Amino acid sequence: MKKSAGIIIPVLLIAVCIFAVFYFHSKADDAYSTTKNADTVSTSEASKYQSYIDRNNDFVGYIKIDGTDIDYPVVQGEDNEFYLTHNFDKKEEERGAIYMSTECNPLSEDFNTVLYGHNWLDTTMFSELVKYDDIEFYKQHPVIHFDTAYEDRQWKIFAVFITNADENEDNGYVFNYVYPHLGGDNFNGYISEVNKRTLYKTDVDVNSGDKILTLSTCYRGMDTGDYRADARIVVAARLVRNGERANVNTLKTVKNSNPKYPQRYCDIMGIDNRYSNDEYWYPYEN
Repeated sequence: MKKSAGIIIPVLLIAVCIFAVFYFHSKADDAYSTTKNADTVSTSEASKYQSYIDRNNDFVGYIKIDGTDIDYPVVQGEDNEFYLTHNFDKKEEERGAIYMSTECNPLSEDFNTVLYGHNWLDTTMFSELVKYDDIEFYKQHPVIHFDTAYEDRQWKIFAVFITNADENEDNGYVFNYVYPHLGGDNFNGYISEVNKRTLYKTDVDVNSGDKILTLSTCYRGMDTGDYRADARIVVAARLVRNGERANVNTLKTVKNSNPKYPQRYCDIMGIDNRYSNDEYWYPYEN
């Protein structure tokens, strides 16, 4: 009897161990399955822009501006050339698409997010951005709607200015307003340039902790005869802060009595360029 007990006890211990292994392995599989399912749920959140995401995986957001026909999905290509001549569905089209600069990160969100679009002198793409050279239009439409795939966002316009992309049109200088990293050490220089250039002073304050949205398109006001200038009209806005209302007190908006224009613009308009000897400002490279 003692010999039998000595055999049975080890066998029972082995059986218990095998049962424990299978039991805890089964629990581990259940836990893994639960975690995996949870991850799947968290990453499969539906977007109200899902139809655009399904059509083009370059989709990064949606822009709409009241008072204009600007009402488009926004994409980001591998370079800044493709969507100049291709539409949202990646088909060749001269009107192109509204696209985010490749230098900008749509996920981490740089200080300055830059969107481009053509100006066809009609109502398509970014053509109607030129309406913002009129202070009265701004007073009626001081807020931009630019959403990410999963978050609705509003942006308050704080400046509108005319500038050049060809250094020969402004005494060898181009204001780099399209650089993504204009916060931090770059902030004061950037804001100083914008405040000189803006066509009107708004009641919208900006600080180095804000997120900036820059809309840029061609401007035809510096063309003459057979010469087509490489000019831009730029609309700069900042993200509405947490807990802040989206309305703007436009009663405090006033014209800038002497904006800083490119030299070519001054020459065409017969304006004395009091900024012709201004020190050139360049952003610090990060």
